This record gives sequence, structure tokens and C-alpha cells, in this order.
Amino acid sequence: MIKLFRTSLAIIFLIFMSVVFSGCSSTVKNNTEVPFVVLNNDDGNFKADIYYWNIKTNKIKETNENLYKIPQKMIANKESYTIFPIVWDGQNNVVLPSYLEVSDKFKNIVKKADFYFQPKTIWGQEVKLVKSDEENRYKLTLTDDGKTEEKEITIPLHTFKGEDGKEYEATKRGTITSVVKTSYGAAMLYPCFTLGGGKLFILKYDKTTESIKWQEVGPVKGIELSPSFPPLANRTATIGENFIVRTQTNPIEVYTEKVGYKIINNISDLRKKYASETLNSEFPEYIDILGSYNDILFLSIPVHKNEGTELYIFAVKDDKLIGIMHRTINDIEIIDTAGNVVSKYNVPKAKTLIGENDVYFPNVNGMD
Repeated sequence: MIKLFRTSLAIIFLIFMSVVFSGCSSTVKNNTEVPFVVLNNDDGNFKADIYYWNIKTNKIKETNENLYKIPQKMIANKESYTIFPIVWDGQNNVVLPSYLEVSDKFKNIVKKADFYFQPKTIWGQEVKLVKSDEENRYKLTLTDDGKTEEKEITIPLHTFKGEDGKEYEATKRGTITSVVKTSYGAAMLYPCFTLGGGKLFILKYDKTTESIKWQEVGPVKGIELSPSFPPLANRTATIGENFIVRTQTNPIEVYTEKVGYKIINNISDLRKKYASETLNSEFPEYIDILGSYNDILFLSIPVHKNEGTELYIFAVKDDKLIGIMHRTINDIEIIDTAGNVVSKYNVPKAKTLIGENDVYFPNVNGMD
């Protein structure tokens, strides 16, 4: 009897270990596969088709699934609507504009939100800010283990000295553009602009004391913050508790614990090596931020040509280049770190979107 019990226990242990290790190998594999969507035209019906980019093998996998469909009138009037997700973490956290048609498979996980060009809600991973009708007032929602906690917060007044030497009230010169959940509560990105240039602040919300503290990021030297190219939520990524912020030169990583920043300088080098044609464009081609997935950062540089807009996409992790995608008018090319096209996929751009970006990568930051 004891021998039988020991044998059964050994079998159970082996089964348990095989499940554990198979789960681990699956996780490692999934960490190299990055989901993204491409807006495709299927006989006049636009769909956000889901693909997977395997960073390790330099291959793309088509799923024959779509996240949502876009009504024709939205495409015809795309200047008045967004045709991309407000938030998508690449898995089960999806927020879509209310007018997009969710595919049946994803109806149970998708949240719908009304979209405004004067945003009321700022989304982050397990955190949300809703702007009140009262000046400088917000409702902050934090989620922990599926439980939500809501707090009404007021942004305290704060003055700063501009480049011209004058004193300015921050809440009159800027606004919150992004939010991230932190170990102490939440951090909010707050850019301000004056005639002399831009300033960047972090607002720290301490959930224990329910207090908010202003801290300036910087002085930010060697980059240009511009109100014409602002660090909005849908163009800001988060890696851990830090913001990745776009500027008119190189992106910067903004730290929210010990507030500070670093310039992501290697992007300029990558641009010269792999996307030199973007340096010769008739128009300035800025480095933009698409999002992040499993701590992989996705940066893009557009190329505006007579026949349409192309896009170079760089996958960066721990400041190292790990993948390159080139979205051309007719194809999606995967380029290795030697600069060679190693795989190509026939995915032509829809004529209606020939001058637009038609690729979307996961980003847990957004606004509506």
C-alpha cells in the first residue's frame, strides 16, 4: 500500500513538473512573439487583422482573426475619428472607440469608450484618470488583483520659472498627458509650454497620504519638447513604471521613482544605419513611439513618398535593437541586424490608407 502511494505520488510529481516546464517554455516562446494589427480592406470592409511578429525567428504569422471591423463611414471621415484601439495590451485588455465593431471572439474582453478630440479619460495599465468638469479635478481609479479603488484628486497649484526668466502657473501652461501605476500609487506626466520652450513634470500621487507632489524632470537638455509634437498618451509608452516620451529629436525615458530622465541616443544611430532614407525626406521625419509589449519598446520613423507613406519600426529591449520591420506600400519586410531583408509578406496597403499609418502595436496608454 505504501509502495503504491509512493508510486502514485511520483507520477503526480512528474505530471506537475511537466506542466510547469511546458508552461515556462510556452512563456519564453510567447515573449518573442509580438501581436500587432494591420488595417486591411476586404471587399470594401475594413478589418483590424491580427498578426504575430516572432522577433527571434524574424517571421510573421497570420492568424486569420480580426480584433474589430471599421464601418465605411469612419474610413471616409477618418479625420474625425480614430480607427485604432484606445488601449490594447496585446492580450486581454482592450479599449475600443464605441463606433468600432468588435469581432465575436473578443466581445467578452473589450471595453467600449466614447471618443473625444478633447479627451476626458487617460488610460494606463491598471490605472485610469477621468477629468472632472471642475478645474484641475480628476477621478483616479487604481486596480489591484481585480479590485478597484476610486479617489477624487485635485492637482495642486505650482509655479515654475520659464527660459525667459518669468514665473508661470503650471496648470495654466500644461495638462496631464499620461498616467502609470506605481508602487506608491500613481505617477502622471505633465508637460508645460511657454514661448521660451517646454518643461516636463512628474506628479506623484501617494495613495497612503493621498497627497500629490510636483517634481520637475530635468533640466531637459539636448532635446526639444514642442506643443506641435506633444507627448500624448497614445504616443507615450511605459516600461515598468517609467514613461518613454517622444520629442523632436531622440525619445527620452522618464523615471517616476527617482524623478529624472535619459536620452535614448542609440535610436539616431539605428536610423542612420537602417533607415537612412528618412534623413533625406522633404519633410522632417520624427521618431515616434508606437507602444510596448513584454518590456519591448516599439519606435517608428515614417517615410513620406509620392506613392504613399512607409514606416520603419524598431523593436528595442534594454537599449538594444532586437528587431526591424519595414512597412512598405506593398509588403511587410523583416530586416535583420545586418540590414538584410530576411522575410517579406505580401500585405498591400489599402488605397484609402495609402498615405496613413495602417499598423498598430500594443500600447497600454491611451486617451478618449
